[in-house]
Amino acid sequence: MKIVWWIAATAACSGTSRGLEAYRSDTQKVLDTRNAQLKACYDETLKADRMASGTVTLQFVVEKKTGAFTKASVDPANTTAPNPLWQCVLRVVDGLKLEPADKNEGRATFVYEFKSQTKS
Repeated sequence: MKIVWWIAATAACSGTSRGLEAYRSDTQKVLDTRNAQLKACYDETLKADRMASGTVTLQFVVEKKTGAFTKASVDPANTTAPNPLWQCVLRVVDGLKLEPADKNEGRATFVYEFKSQTKS
């Protein structure tokens, strides 16, 4: 599973906040806590189709002050993975939270690439 990411923070008027690179890194660390569950999503998909592969383009907002990952969605125009896989990815990221929270809102796009290691 390969991950490509992009995150942008919307600046707040005052207070201490993470720089863009720190925001990206900290958000990635939170997502990394669910890597085993993401792998389980893919393993389950492979049971139905051993050659299943594709990308899941996940978008979400990191709320300022609370750090909660909200408004998670999959960009269908840039997602090629089977429907059950991307639905599982959405369930896995549900409830994640950036701690400590930031004074800035973050808008993130992470692309997960799932590739079967099985040779045809």
